[in-house]
Amino acid sequence: MAKPGRPGMSDELRQVLWRMWASGQSFSEIARAIGHPLGPILTVVRQTGGYVPPSTQRRADDAHRAEP
Repeated sequence: MAKPGRPGMSDELRQVLWRMWASGQSFSEIARAIGHPLGPILTVVRQTGGYVPPSTQRRADDAHRAEP
């Protein structure tokens, strides 16, 4: 499944984005800090309604498709 927002925004940048958003930084400040245009920042935040998305992690005993 495709990730929302501008293609090429790394997971690390998204974490910085959400950390700054949670601390009350403005969209412009976030865009300047991570070096992305304002539009993609707005898109990423808007797609979850401004709520930080939960992290997705597999359980240790969950089998992957490649595993038999």
